[in-house]
Amino acid sequence: MTGGWFWEALGWLALALNVWGNLALTSKGASGWIIRLACNGCWIPYAVATSAWALLANHALFAAINVYGWRKWRRMQTAGETPPVPLREQERRAAFMAGWESCMKIHGANEQVRP
Repeated sequence: MTGGWFWEALGWLALALNVWGNLALTSKGASGWIIRLACNGCWIPYAVATSAWALLANHALFAAINVYGWRKWRRMQTAGETPPVPLREQERRAAFMAGWESCMKIHGANEQVRP
């Protein structure tokens, strides 16, 4: 393999893009899908250059999943829908609203007041 420093740098760039893309996805931003595609675009040639065939298959599949996720996200935005909220987030919101309603009953506040 020639250009060892290039492939080493590309591997580190791919790692950084992977972390950044995952963090962007946790904030429910569509940019995470694009960043992850850039990550896959780095890992695929790296895998070929280093003969890491399992890594190649891994990131080819992840690239397809990221394209699917990005397209689904765009369709939802176009339709005016909000992306699905993870179950843990739904449970947190339900617990907050139950606490809010309980507080309002205790203090006798107007039921129409919402956070």
